[in-house]
Amino acid sequence: MKKILFSGVAVDVDEKRVREQLEPVGPVVEVNIIRDGDPNRPVVLVTMDIDDDLAFRITSRVSHYWHDGNLITARVLPH
Repeated sequence: MKKILFSGVAVDVDEKRVREQLEPVGPVVEVNIIRDGDPNRPVVLVTMDIDDDLAFRITSRVSHYWHDGNLITARVLPH
């Protein structure tokens, strides 16, 4: 299991949309949308049943990607 943290996501992000985007890449176990602090800058914590290689490919592909005026970043959290 790998936990990936996405920041720079849209304010209106929802669990369904996150699952739809990531399920084709690998099994999504859990999605947590965190709106504590600044609700206009949510972060998304996704737990996926994937290996290190796939986690690296996801974060490499998504990090520093501009979408709807936001700079999306992703990183694998140690656990």
